[in-house]
Amino acid sequence: MDNLSFNDLLGSLWGIILVAVFFGGSIFVHELGHFLAARKRGLKIERFSIGFGPRLFGWTGKDGVDYRVSIIPLGGYVALPQLADMEGIEGASSEEAEKLPKISYADKMIVSVMGAVFNVIFAFALAGVLWFVGMPVAAGSTTTVIGYVPAQIATSSDHLAELGLGSTAVGPAYKAGLRPGDKVLAVDDAEVTNFNQISEAVMLGNRKDSQGNPTATFKVERDGQVLEFVVQPVRIELNAKSGDKVRVAGLQPRTPVVIGEVVPGSPAEKAGLRPEDRILELDGQPLNNTVEFREMLREGGAKPRTLLVRKAGGADVSLVITPQATTTVNPVSVIAYGETKQRSLILVPATRDLLTKDPEAVRDQLMVLGISPDDPELAETLKIGTIIDKVDGRDQIASVRSIEGLEQAVGKAPRDLTLYWKRANGDSGNLTLKKAHSIDKQPARHAQVGIRYANRTELAYRNPWETCAGIVKSTFTTLGRLFDRGSDIQVKQLASVISITKTYYNLSEDIRRVLWFTVLINLNLAVLNLLPIPVLDGGHMLIATIQRFTKGLLSNKAVIILQYTFMVLLLSLMAYIILHDVRRCSGDSELQLKQQLLERHVYKPQDFSVKK
Repeated sequence: MDNLSFNDLLGSLWGIILVAVFFGGSIFVHELGHFLAARKRGLKIERFSIGFGPRLFGWTGKDGVDYRVSIIPLGGYVALPQLADMEGIEGASSEEAEKLPKISYADKMIVSVMGAVFNVIFAFALAGVLWFVGMPVAAGSTTTVIGYVPAQIATSSDHLAELGLGSTAVGPAYKAGLRPGDKVLAVDDAEVTNFNQISEAVMLGNRKDSQGNPTATFKVERDGQVLEFVVQPVRIELNAKSGDKVRVAGLQPRTPVVIGEVVPGSPAEKAGLRPEDRILELDGQPLNNTVEFREMLREGGAKPRTLLVRKAGGADVSLVITPQATTTVNPVSVIAYGETKQRSLILVPATRDLLTKDPEAVRDQLMVLGISPDDPELAETLKIGTIIDKVDGRDQIASVRSIEGLEQAVGKAPRDLTLYWKRANGDSGNLTLKKAHSIDKQPARHAQVGIRYANRTELAYRNPWETCAGIVKSTFTTLGRLFDRGSDIQVKQLASVISITKTYYNLSEDIRRVLWFTVLINLNLAVLNLLPIPVLDGGHMLIATIQRFTKGLLSNKAVIILQYTFMVLLLSLMAYIILHDVRRCSGDSELQLKQQLLERHVYKPQDFSVKK
């Protein structure tokens, strides 16, 4: 096992440990609240289980309670036969509930609510830790000052922008009139105090215009005046497999332009720029964002530019730099096809070893990078990583091993083209593209200076009340949007244990982010469990209240029917969410593979050794 694999293994183990400790711990805390309240109130306790279903391992305590970890990690329970008949979920009771002493209304309410109470206490405690140590956030996100408003934004997450193949749209915020330096005060009449709240307010928005297009009203401060702008967010597809889409306004926060690395032999090195230098102005114009600076360089072309730079030692100096027109991507092959809607099949030259890092490796096969825009009919056949082995050439079936060979075999005149494909697992086949022809697609050349920018973070010190109140408010807003026809938020976008586990793994490098996510999980558990739905804690409280203030409206038999009915509905909902989570993971894997292909076979290091 090489060092990389060993590190990956250690990372995976660390991620698994974090899931067990923090996610499992959150469930434990919830059930501990029920357990301690039930013991304090003198209720019969049969089991304390983390997870549902058959027992994996555990022990029976001196108090007679069966403490166990069960096989299905979708929650947990404390078996309390006096509180509710939950045999369908928790298993059969050793005693009939009717033979046990009746418990009071207060007992039912206190025991039911204490799970959520313990989650809130746990979340508040963790939020207190973050208040003390600080939560790392992206630079600029602690304010609402706009740093960059792009004129064009990508409308899909397919990483093809540098190839000029990704779908784009006019930047909604730019079109509406928002500009760098504006301070956002509110979105849709809701006050915002940091940049993440701006993005969240747009994403969870539910306003539409008369044509049914999404809208968001921004109140901003500009030069001492308060102005309003109506933005029409675009829907960005996050995942082709799950179909997740969110509203985006196209805004970035104000961030410092700090140099991380300087490419040897580049214009930046020749001009005297060094790591940790901060670029303040370009041709006398103050800079608000790294992306803004890069785009300003591209638009200006290969002509001398004047920079105001704050050196690492603190002195401000003026430098003249002349960008060089170059490209950061290798050529790709594009086959256009389609009778009614034209699509582009994008192929890249790749090595036999799909993910080789060797830039000198011989690229002797053509591999599918993607289809733009997406083609549902061919998505499974021509999925990323599929090798195009042969094509039906104009004269005969021809093997293709290079871009030049493919373009020659396909030709420029539209015709029905048969592709022969294969995959690493041995699958193979062929298909025909209607009205297919080759397109010349040369990488775009941009004015560049040879800088890799430093990613800066800030520490946010938010008091526990502010942190917890913000999460609870967001949770209720999200739940409300699920039933709002004006919203783009759907039930399938909710996270199951799969997404939760994946998020813990992705955050595992920074324990502070893990703590914040655990705060989120605990507050969500508290809110969701208190919903007045039979089977959940809130449902127990609702049923107990109805039985308390009505006579005979809900018999024990009716309660059992309600419990089982909603149990089936809840399990069905969980299965639906998990199904879409599996699709989401599949889509994420494809995006990751696409990005790896781009990084290994398409993107190339900036080379300033030869000036053209």
